[in-house]
Amino acid sequence: MESRVTIVGAGPAGALLAWLLSSRGIETLLVERQSDFEREFRGEILMPSGLRALAEAGVELAKDELLPLRFFEGWMNGRAFIQADADAAGGDFLPPSAVSQPKLLERLVAMSEATGHFSLERGATVRRIERSADGSSVLHVRSDAGDSKVEARYLIGADRRGAVTRRALAPRVRNRGAMLDVVWFKMAYPEAWQPGTARFVGGRGQLLIAIATADGLLQMGWVILKGTFGDLKSRSHDEWVAELWNHADSELADHIGRHAETITRPFLLNVVSDRVLGWASPGALLIGDAAHTMSPVGGQGVNIALRDAIVAANELVPAFSNGGDVDAAAARIEPARARELDVIQRMQAMPPRVMLGTRGIHALARRVASRFLSTSFGQARASVGGRLFFDGVVDVELTV
Repeated sequence: MESRVTIVGAGPAGALLAWLLSSRGIETLLVERQSDFEREFRGEILMPSGLRALAEAGVELAKDELLPLRFFEGWMNGRAFIQADADAAGGDFLPPSAVSQPKLLERLVAMSEATGHFSLERGATVRRIERSADGSSVLHVRSDAGDSKVEARYLIGADRRGAVTRRALAPRVRNRGAMLDVVWFKMAYPEAWQPGTARFVGGRGQLLIAIATADGLLQMGWVILKGTFGDLKSRSHDEWVAELWNHADSELADHIGRHAETITRPFLLNVVSDRVLGWASPGALLIGDAAHTMSPVGGQGVNIALRDAIVAANELVPAFSNGGDVDAAAARIEPARARELDVIQRMQAMPPRVMLGTRGIHALARRVASRFLSTSFGQARASVGGRLFFDGVVDVELTV
């Protein structure tokens, strides 16, 4: 099997780039290890920056694929310090939205298949990659049909942070470290909450994130100190729920207690924050999670990945279409994305130091922060950083 461009990983970055390439007449093969997309996803929030990236790419999502988040609440040490309604921001404000990532990925694949320049290999795990001196690659793939080889004239890695493409290209990696892990799960949505509510509950050195999902459930992220999940995992379901209950505000705690049986099987995200130094090499490129691992703070992973795909398409489409220097084009992608990634990753590292700290100084900082953010001046200052999470650090626009 051979294609002009082979993309490994049908996540948001890989699937969107596959659509942008194939819709411009570039033969594209997308290789995905899962047989379908109906699995648990962690990143299901689209910020305005991600929504605009999809709009730039001509991707229109149906109403059942998106749920605008309109009500935002922040709680600290048992008291609410932020309660905001997106409608009060004015008609030009584009709120974040919960997205059904499986439906988004299926939509992108269906659009690509309609171009006639795209093929998808589902349930195909790339076990090993052989690199040649001329920059081409041979992918050793295993699927239900058996073992096979894929000849990749140009390889794009958009798979997971520890997956095969990053290992094969062996780039240098800048690891920023991370002091937190996140336990993700879903449960029944609170009957008393407005649709499209996001609540953040801090205090006692932990953080709970509770966000409405496009499938009508409540997705919760329990942010904990790195390395402490083993103790939680060893507890019974009732003990585990009791510990969770202890860190929620009274209303959310009551909901957890009454609907504990609806909690889906929790799973751990081992949080890493890093960036590859050297995304491009002869005949190959890394984007998305393969090029950088984002902390879950601020819901940036999906949005950064989509914006990577836009920038990659801007550089690669003209080179592929006009017989240009593809390697030179690919080398321009990392510099175009580096500033945004560095700023966002630095900002993501700040809140956990305060929220998860266990010393007296951290408890004092949380009390001061909650009082500061409850003032109009504090909220105005926080909105400056918030705009970077919402809208991105740099302008990203599709030009091809």
